[in-house]
Amino acid sequence: MSIQFFAPRGPGNEVVKIPREMRKTVKWLPQIGDIFPDFTVETTQGRLRFWDWAEGQWTHLFSHPAAFTPVCTTEIASFASLQDQWAKHGVQNLALTGSTLEEQTRWHDDINSIFNVKVDFPCAHDPGQKLATLFGMMHEKESTEWSIRKSFLIDPSMKVRMAFEYPIFVGRSGEEILRTLQALQLRDRTGAATPADWLEGEMQIVPDDRPESAVIRDFGTPSLYLSPYLRVAGWT
Repeated sequence: MSIQFFAPRGPGNEVVKIPREMRKTVKWLPQIGDIFPDFTVETTQGRLRFWDWAEGQWTHLFSHPAAFTPVCTTEIASFASLQDQWAKHGVQNLALTGSTLEEQTRWHDDINSIFNVKVDFPCAHDPGQKLATLFGMMHEKESTEWSIRKSFLIDPSMKVRMAFEYPIFVGRSGEEILRTLQALQLRDRTGAATPADWLEGEMQIVPDDRPESAVIRDFGTPSLYLSPYLRVAGWT
């Protein structure tokens, strides 16, 4: 599927001026709410067919530029060090990069030596960055050789629930990805929304007009209206 731009219009029917060099076909990219595509890939833990491996569990699928690069080294070490937290919340990691499996395996040994953490999740080789291109992980204005740092959180039904994009020289926060995962899982359990800077166990937003009895049942605490449009539970 692709979309061709033809004199796009804004909400007031005004013409949206798109730079000439950007007036081209835009390919489909996975977005929040989409079912993530299936694919088969070779990884440091053997060949993997994505749907068979991921269905029924939460998955953090992420791209990174290359093995033996400094920011990627700290990211992989960070994600590996959080393995107990990933497991606690039922999420598995899958890395995607253009580096060969042999390069990645040697690199993981380096990471273990430097940070004393074992990389125990599969890391895939993406020859020619074909999957990265399909999934919107290649940004030509950032690099024509390396993927950006893009993360997807995919739920057990294979639906995309979160997408983050970071430039090549900014490392991601594993804690922030886990925080978002916790917020999504809370939403699934209770229907809650989460405020800015929310952490697990803190105040939640009741985003609808459900009866107070339902709030107590779902959230375990009464609700409080901080304003006519801001209703919270767990306020202290």
